[in-house]
Amino acid sequence: MSQIITRDYQGHAIAYQGNGWFNATQAAAKFGKSPYEWQRLPDTVAYLAALERKYGKIPYSKSKRGASGGTWLHPKLAVRFAQWLDVDFAVWCDEQIDALIRGRDDWRKHRHQSASSFKVLSEVLRMVRQDDGKATEAHHYANEAKLVNWALAGEFKGLDRDAMSAAELALLAFLEQRNAVLIGRGLAYDQRKPMLRQYAMDWRTDRLAINGEAAA
Repeated sequence: MSQIITRDYQGHAIAYQGNGWFNATQAAAKFGKSPYEWQRLPDTVAYLAALERKYGKIPYSKSKRGASGGTWLHPKLAVRFAQWLDVDFAVWCDEQIDALIRGRDDWRKHRHQSASSFKVLSEVLRMVRQDDGKATEAHHYANEAKLVNWALAGEFKGLDRDAMSAAELALLAFLEQRNAVLIGRGLAYDQRKPMLRQYAMDWRTDRLAINGEAAA
């Protein structure tokens, strides 16, 4: 299972995954019910059959042991199951699933942007070095990647982009774009280093200001 995210509904914790799967056992316990009861209902059986006709025989229910154990249901079943539990809870549940899925879409967008920005950075580096009569080797690209990573995270090392948040990926893409511009202007590595760190600090400060205004 992917990373577990916990949401609170009227003091009752309910676990979700980033892909929208949710812990139906926890949700049902809030109302003194069980997912097993719902799964046996004729309407539920008919609805599952309709889903299979439309999308095929994919798993719509999973069992898990441990702290977040119980029955987990596919996001396509979330609202229907929640309505069986309580209509107000169904509205809340729909909001949580929608927010989780939108967040995942945002992550994909920023992941794509960071991949594109690194390609641009690499091409600018290659062209500038070519104009200077220099070859560009693998370690030259690696050094620029580590420089940007240092400006972002404070360490000269590789970063697992698939493990980064959407905000981190957005900053990474921004720094790669700025570094490409600085390389194009002919600035040396030692000149770019403090500038990139300052760009990262300013970016974070701006985001904090924006978020603060939005929350006010």
